[in-house]
Amino acid sequence: MFGTYDIIHPAHIRFLVEARTAANCPNCELVAVISRDSSIERIKGHKPIFNEMDRLKLISGLRVVDYARLGNEGEDYFKVILEVNPDFIVLGYDQISEDQPLFDFIKEHELTTRVYRLPHFESGDVSSSSEVREKVLEICNDKNE
Repeated sequence: MFGTYDIIHPAHIRFLVEARTAANCPNCELVAVISRDSSIERIKGHKPIFNEMDRLKLISGLRVVDYARLGNEGEDYFKVILEVNPDFIVLGYDQISEDQPLFDFIKEHELTTRVYRLPHFESGDVSSSSEVREKVLEICNDKNE
């Protein structure tokens, strides 16, 4: 599974737990692939709050994750699939807006990898890293008034 995991929040934890059960494979390992700083800047247009090594340490420290690693630099972000060779890829609701390039990559490399997409998980009033950022700014602004 791929992700930025910049500000860990309850929806991330639920996503990781659900990813572990989605494939119905009790003996499978959950491998989390952490987006590179350069990829986040290119795709989201801003730097992450935590750098890639800190985000890797955070995700590696979660019990639900068996193994975490950094993704690849640049446009060749699917290359990690060949390196990990997963049985399943679990995507979040907001990952890879167009699935076809992923399916084409899997087919081109004759992989048997299956892809699952999980729904958006609500976790109270903050369900995304951007919502966490907004909440922090709101609290800071309230203190400054």
